Amino acid sequence: INPTKIKIEKKGTIKKIGTSKDDIDLDDFETGMGWRGGERKRKRVVGLTTTSIEELAPDEDPVKKALAKTAIKPGFESLERVPRYDVSRRQKKAAAQREREKTKGRKWFDMPATEMTDEIKHDLEIIQMRSVLDPKHFYKKNDIKALPKFFQVGKVVDTPLDYYNGRLTKKERKRTIVDELMADAEFSKYNKRKYKEIVDEKRKHHHKAHRHARKLKGRNKK
Repeated sequence: INPTKIKIEKKGTIKKIGTSKDDIDLDDFETGMGWRGGERKRKRVVGLTTTSIEELAPDEDPVKKALAKTAIKPGFESLERVPRYDVSRRQKKAAAQREREKTKGRKWFDMPATEMTDEIKHDLEIIQMRSVLDPKHFYKKNDIKALPKFFQVGKVVDTPLDYYNGRLTKKERKRTIVDELMADAEFSKYNKRKYKEIVDEKRKHHHKAHRHARKLKGRNKK
């Protein structure tokens, strides 16, 4: 030990004020000689005795294992009757079937059923009648007649690759497909024309039926 690096204080304690490569660390020296091994072993034994059983094995609590199978759950006091402990095989099968009906299945990544609102219902009906919107465009025939139960509603996001003229403005953006069709001028023009054709055809048939009824009425009078 370099004596120039040691400073003696008034209380009699020795304090190092500097270190060098030639200095010897007393802690490492005592540990290497085995003088501090017994103290460390005693500390470890004391640490094991002070730890509780729950810290050593939290999953092996017998009380938790017993309560896991009990019928008393949170909110038990609000039930009208005590639930049955044993469930039959038929009831388990029915419960599993109800759980499977909540999602589309594993092949569809357990897609849940979307809440059916009036707006979504109208949009789905328009999608099913898409062949009427544009008679010049061919669409695939619908697989099912009923409205689908499992579906997802997405949002179209503009890409930065599109130019500004190709994007929709805030005024042109609509919430639903029905609003977009009502705002489309070409669709409104086509819809009015088809409506006029249907009304004229019905009026023509009604006029013919009225003339035929008058003829029959005149014959009956004679």
